[in-house]
Amino acid sequence: MSRGERKEPGPLPRVEISEGVRKRLRLPALGQVGFVVRDAAATADFYQRVFGIGPWVISEGETVRCTNRGKETTVRGKVAMAQAGPVQLELVQIVGGESIHLEHLEAKGEGLHHLGFFVRDLEARLRACREAGIEVLQRGSLKQAGLTIEYAYLDTLAIGGVIFEYIEPRLAGFPVGMRPWVLKAMNRLGTLVGP
Repeated sequence: MSRGERKEPGPLPRVEISEGVRKRLRLPALGQVGFVVRDAAATADFYQRVFGIGPWVISEGETVRCTNRGKETTVRGKVAMAQAGPVQLELVQIVGGESIHLEHLEAKGEGLHHLGFFVRDLEARLRACREAGIEVLQRGSLKQAGLTIEYAYLDTLAIGGVIFEYIEPRLAGFPVGMRPWVLKAMNRLGTLVGP
């Protein structure tokens, strides 16, 4: 194929699933756009200074529990979060452990990694994924100051080239959406970058 010539994609696989499974898989509104970066603080600072995105909450920590491609692991990293209208931007910098984020960084470099959807029924959705033949790439739990975030990255790369993530946040055990007020409250717990 010569340069500039486009290769036509093959037919997309057709997945036959029941209406009940289809209903459980329906996604809520987009809640988060996630990027893998080498330096979360420097990237957040750049986005704040140049594009006015912020303020950013930057936190460091590690997973309480995590499986990466079915194997138990502990992932340590820095995460920077800011609101851009109704959508949360997340910058992920992994500093230790096996993670699909590092695989992305090694294969593709920095950039778009996932689209996140805030849900209140993670377990039911993961059962529906299994029934539909959708694998979980990575699943874990993060905890900080009463906030617990259960997450699962789905293997949706083959169609569309991006990972979908289910995110289920709970505050003191109660489900909460990751609304801007939650991010503002996290400012008091993390490091605030920007005004």
